[in-house]
Amino acid sequence: MSYDLLIVGSGSAGVAAALEAASRGAKAAVIEGGVLGGTCVNVGCVPSKALLRAAEAFHKAGRHPFQGIQTQAERVHLERVIQQKDDLVGSLRQEKYAEVLQAAGVPVIHGQARFLDGETLEVNGQAHKARRYLLATGAVPTLPPIPGLAESQPWTYLEALSPDTHPSTLLVIGGGAIGLEIAQAYARLGTQVTVLEATPYLLPAEDPELSTLLKGYLEAEGLEVHTRVRVQRVERQGEFRVHTDGGTYRAERLLVATGRKARTQGLNLEAAGVELGPRGEIRVDERLRSGNPRIYAAGDAAGLPQFVYVAAQSGRIAARNALGGEEALELQAVPRVTFTDPALATVGLTEEEARQRYGSAIRVSRLPLEQLPKALAQHDPRGMFKLVVDAEGVVLGLSILAPEAGDALQEAVLAVRFGLNYRDLIDTFHPYLTLAEGIRLVAQALDTEVGMLSCCA
Repeated sequence: MSYDLLIVGSGSAGVAAALEAASRGAKAAVIEGGVLGGTCVNVGCVPSKALLRAAEAFHKAGRHPFQGIQTQAERVHLERVIQQKDDLVGSLRQEKYAEVLQAAGVPVIHGQARFLDGETLEVNGQAHKARRYLLATGAVPTLPPIPGLAESQPWTYLEALSPDTHPSTLLVIGGGAIGLEIAQAYARLGTQVTVLEATPYLLPAEDPELSTLLKGYLEAEGLEVHTRVRVQRVERQGEFRVHTDGGTYRAERLLVATGRKARTQGLNLEAAGVELGPRGEIRVDERLRSGNPRIYAAGDAAGLPQFVYVAAQSGRIAARNALGGEEALELQAVPRVTFTDPALATVGLTEEEARQRYGSAIRVSRLPLEQLPKALAQHDPRGMFKLVVDAEGVVLGLSILAPEAGDALQEAVLAVRFGLNYRDLIDTFHPYLTLAEGIRLVAQALDTEVGMLSCCA
């Protein structure tokens, strides 16, 4: 057999698996049918955050809360913003993927892969055999079955991150993380944006109280946001016309951000004895092994939570198990961040989820940012900390709505993972005038009226 491990896909899961295999002395190779680097660096995390930061710079140049400081937002050249984003993506793809794999001694085979049977993989007409295979092919955006939608050729996040024009108006179907991040970025760059969400709240997986606050902040910036809206059909006659149960919306461009599905088509997995789930995901056990014991899967292709850090960790574990290990993937404390401004970051259970699981045997505390010294110094009190603990005080979850909320979440990730008590958070030093200080204060709020404390008490 030519290889110990053949990996299909060069995104975060695939590269993490390749490096893990190489570190263990295994002979591995990566097969890539498209652009090296997968979703995150090419069309996901990196380009979206670059666009968000550019939009933030322009937005804050035109409005800020400080007296005696005069700045001005003059003009947006979107094509230059996109070019700088593309330059960053290209350099990271080379430095963090191509050069890293080369240094590890892992070759990249370019071409489309498909299984001939449960033991043989074909790439560009050439058969390859390995002791084990790992599928890390990622996910692709999907369009819901709305009459006229596909024919109208809307944007997905792929086109929105590399636009051919700077639209004056933009309709966004989907109020999840991807839709809101792109919506706010375009709104701050001068586009009139309307968001349509079918559920009662934006970010349906998050805490409704904080989601409602975020909706208000977005609307205060000029975005038009509608929830409980069902899209019935779409037309395009020059402009897009989206017909809903609440009326018709029109815009120059339409972005659909309603979900992604596993990219598994074309692999001929049926011939390999690999079973798929309802969204095309590869069914795996807790050790990331498919129904064919020679074939493993990781990341979005395995139907795991669609975060780059989950993909990378699952790739490492899948590689270890493919090479003889028996390690389970732990998903107890997966953080998630929506990078709007303010951002919404969560780990563990929301209040609603905790009540469903534990009933009334939970305690909840809130810390509005008006009570956080850093927010006062920045004259930006938008947001709230919300802590959920069980009857014994063990931390079940924390949600933070605040500028840069994701940067303060990691302490709570450790608290949820290792079952810390909220008193452990209180008794841990937190530097003054930081966002992280809010974790201590929201823990104290379970026992104390925080507004009655001294600045550093």
